[in-house]
Amino acid sequence: MYVGGYTASSGGTGEGITVFEGSGDSGWRAMQVVQADDPTFLAVTEGALHAASETVEGRVVSYTISAGSLVAASVAASGGTAPCHLVLDPASGALVVANYTAGTFGVLAADASDPARVTRVLPLPIGRGPVLDRQDGPHAHNVMPTPEGTVLVSDLGSDRIYEVRVDPVTLEPSFIGSSALPSGSGPRHFAWLGDKLLITGELDGRLHVLSRTESGSFGVDYSVAAYDARLSFASDEVLLSHVAVSDGYVYAAVRGRDTITVFAPGADGRLAVTAEVPAGGHWPRHFAIEGGRLYVANQLSHTVAVLPIGADGVPGAPELQIELGSPSCVVFA
Repeated sequence: MYVGGYTASSGGTGEGITVFEGSGDSGWRAMQVVQADDPTFLAVTEGALHAASETVEGRVVSYTISAGSLVAASVAASGGTAPCHLVLDPASGALVVANYTAGTFGVLAADASDPARVTRVLPLPIGRGPVLDRQDGPHAHNVMPTPEGTVLVSDLGSDRIYEVRVDPVTLEPSFIGSSALPSGSGPRHFAWLGDKLLITGELDGRLHVLSRTESGSFGVDYSVAAYDARLSFASDEVLLSHVAVSDGYVYAAVRGRDTITVFAPGADGRLAVTAEVPAGGHWPRHFAIEGGRLYVANQLSHTVAVLPIGADGVPGAPELQIELGSPSCVVFA
């Protein structure tokens, strides 16, 4: 298990990337801490781990994996300031990066041992939204491969999704389409549920369910509030972050309320909230599901909470709290 987080570069208390060994049954022990500036999102590829260094310079820091340990391999430009997400594009074999502050889409080779990787940059179109303090311009937040061999990038700043094709030979990216989300939604993270595209609205607190239209773009089928309005928590602020699908259930993290919301299809086939439970800490920025457990990176309480998932798909109370500074991302290899 690899955990990235915020470091002193941005006022966080983390040291870099922590490598844990073990399992949910036997427990986890920290085996290595790799110093890095704000490695806030991680991606594992064949024999390597890559970190988005969410700094003004904007870097992708790559490591080879040897017997589970990380060995520094190379550093490349991310293609813009404050990269906050990256993933491998299976169609091109390249790493694709969302640069939040710059509002750009970066593409670079996934070869961690190549010290001379060139990053291709695709700026998102200029756009704004109605939430003035968050939507002053394009803000690329998440990238997600599609079954059609393209990549989607969410633009929190303009309430749009852009579809990009990366040339598998030159790695040059090009726009092939865009889709509108509800005004003020602030699209953040994607997940696939069959052929349905799910995306969290960070700013409107709703989970949006989309389908391909005849024109090839995405249209919103429906949206559902990503919390149980009947429940009251210490804060009723709703700022959605990550979303994931496991065993037919959909899970979304709700910052402010500091909860995990569970969705399941209702009688009409539409997703509905079936539970909202405490995330085991403060400010759940990301989570991963492994071995029937939810591992929640609670950034502001400096813990990764391990929540067992019941037969009904609902996470229970934390069975373990792993303490480390300002965690923001959990991945498994």
